[in-house]
Amino acid sequence: MTRQQKLVPIGVLVIMALALVWAMIPFNFANVVDCEAPLFGAQNKNEAPPTSFIRADEDCLAKGKSRLLVSAVASLMAALGGAVMVAAKPISSACSGGDHDACREWWLAPLGPAAAGLGCQCECHDVIW
Repeated sequence: MTRQQKLVPIGVLVIMALALVWAMIPFNFANVVDCEAPLFGAQNKNEAPPTSFIRADEDCLAKGKSRLLVSAVASLMAALGGAVMVAAKPISSACSGGDHDACREWWLAPLGPAAAGLGCQCECHDVIW
């Protein structure tokens, strides 16, 4: 198992956790109406002033649905992107050619020593964290 296959699922889970937190945070609509968290119904906690065009119940619900949609799309994109990255399992031409000394010089080379552990994706190295 390559290091990429170990670290990508952790990144995906972090993105999904952030999306869940985003759906659980109460919000404020137009700096006038306080709304509950979208995941819990996005009900308004107070009413807008009678002179405004804000309809607290409808506007909180609409913005809550929008925040839920953002969370869902972020989770879906993270899951799909993570699945593709893990399934792609990139192996450099140097690695597949047996030149393991040169396999650190491919797509993560611009990151320098910070990406040294991620540079070689050869299964024969069996990189352990």
